[in-house]
Amino acid sequence: MPRQVFDAETFMKLAPAARTVRVVRRAGKVKIKLRTSRALITYVCGEREAEELLAKLKSLEKEIIEI
Repeated sequence: MPRQVFDAETFMKLAPAARTVRVVRRAGKVKIKLRTSRALITYVCGEREAEELLAKLKSLEKEIIEI
């Protein structure tokens, strides 16, 4: 079941459970999608915030796929 998260803190709490991370870049917005065993979790943010979150996700050693 897909879900959308609206704050970065909740998103990062859910990140360790993710199997894969997908990044979709559109005009001025970035969607970061976490695929867990139960749900697809989406967080929409700006470019700067996305880069900070992706750096944190890389430190968790998650596979990041750019789409």
